[in-house]
Amino acid sequence: MTALTGLEPDVPAGRLRPTGPLSVGALTITGLTIAGERLDVAIGTDGRIGSVSAPAGLIVEELAALRS
Repeated sequence: MTALTGLEPDVPAGRLRPTGPLSVGALTITGLTIAGERLDVAIGTDGRIGSVSAPAGLIVEELAALRS
């Protein structure tokens, strides 16, 4: 999942971390499964999360380098 989406799942910790800008351009991904539940996410070319629909309790972190 990490190579294509730029997202690194850490299911035991309940976190989803962006890893950086995407080389493939902006992505909208629907129907991924994480922790047995559906994940829909839109990611900009810069690695920012535009929108997300994630399982309850899953924390989607901001990309550290882009925090304001």
